[in-house]
Amino acid sequence: MRRIMGVLVLCLTLVWAVQAQEVKYDGYQVWRITVRTPAEREQVQQLVRDVWMVRGSTIDVCLSPDEQATLRKAGFTGEVLIPDVGARIRQQKSEFAPQDGSLFTRYLTLNEIYAAMRQLADQNPRLVQMFEIGRSIENRPIYALRLTREPRRVRVYRDRPQVVINAMQHAREWITPPVALYFAYRLVAEYPTNTQVREALDRLEVYVVPVVNPDGYVFTHTTNRLWRKNRRYIGRVFNQPVYGVDLNRNWSYGWGGEGSSGQPWSDTYRGSAPFSEPETYWLSRWMLSLPTLRAHVDVHSYSQLILWPWGYTTDLAPFSGVFERVGQAMQTAIQSVHGQFYIAGPIAPTLYIASGGMTDWVFGARGALSFTYELRDTGQYGFLLPPDQILPTCEEVYPAFLELLRWTRQRDWRE
Repeated sequence: MRRIMGVLVLCLTLVWAVQAQEVKYDGYQVWRITVRTPAEREQVQQLVRDVWMVRGSTIDVCLSPDEQATLRKAGFTGEVLIPDVGARIRQQKSEFAPQDGSLFTRYLTLNEIYAAMRQLADQNPRLVQMFEIGRSIENRPIYALRLTREPRRVRVYRDRPQVVINAMQHAREWITPPVALYFAYRLVAEYPTNTQVREALDRLEVYVVPVVNPDGYVFTHTTNRLWRKNRRYIGRVFNQPVYGVDLNRNWSYGWGGEGSSGQPWSDTYRGSAPFSEPETYWLSRWMLSLPTLRAHVDVHSYSQLILWPWGYTTDLAPFSGVFERVGQAMQTAIQSVHGQFYIAGPIAPTLYIASGGMTDWVFGARGALSFTYELRDTGQYGFLLPPDQILPTCEEVYPAFLELLRWTRQRDWRE
């Protein structure tokens, strides 16, 4: 209990500190720890504040110098993936300068992402429409792109199946917005010459939402690069302010179960109720308004995975054979570009149980075939993927999205 309280105090101290000044990660390290039993896995998770990834017998954790000492004292050692997190973050900051004017050689700010979306829509009005879905807890707009032939002619085409690609539910996953934005840009660029793309935009409505969590994304640029949640003020614990709900634990399907937390200081805090957050509320209401929604991808990082329901239970979802066929087709498409292998499988057995996730809701509540992508890499850089890997990641995921569009055009998977 004393150890748990120590981690809680550390967590609250960090949460309080990030409200006032930029968080420094000097001396922090990312370790990959191999555990022998579920009890050891639980012990590690209780001793550290920031768990980056759990997969089977391995856990990636970001550790302060004090946490490193605590783990060693408890008998745990690990492979050091990032020896100095602070140095890695500073290096990324020096790589923000534009390179050759490309949108996909550096990480863009929120305003730059929105400006790029607006430019694409303004320059291609017969293929692209930009609109606002809703507002965040700090009243920032959440924008979407609608890509289809003559998007302004009617609000929706009821004879065109709909596909949604969204990214950035978790603020520190910087690789996700460029992958979504690149998909939109390349669809438009290839429409005149690529038959597959032309047929897709003539026969489908494709929606792209690059940033679901705008407040959190801004916060990672200004204050805490490794912030995960949104920016809701929860209240005070031990007389210190606590912020943030994990948006990908706030969806109603399976909400409140294993793999989410009821503790406000946790990075997987699920919120006070399903859709308690404006980001998930507005996104879900908008998706409920889409009459022919057939397919969906929620883009995350990292681990190189293609996942499908269920996340809240290890039971197989209905139509698991269809999920497997489409998932494996997307897996092959990704690997064909740069040779990167993405493991494909259901969320809970492949990764971990996570209740209240978006993918479960889209499939369970809307009946659309829904996937989660976990992008590069497999842990060498984790959430701090270097900018020189942005474009290759975008390039390899693009044909997987096209494969989903191709499949969506073919037939209704429920038939």
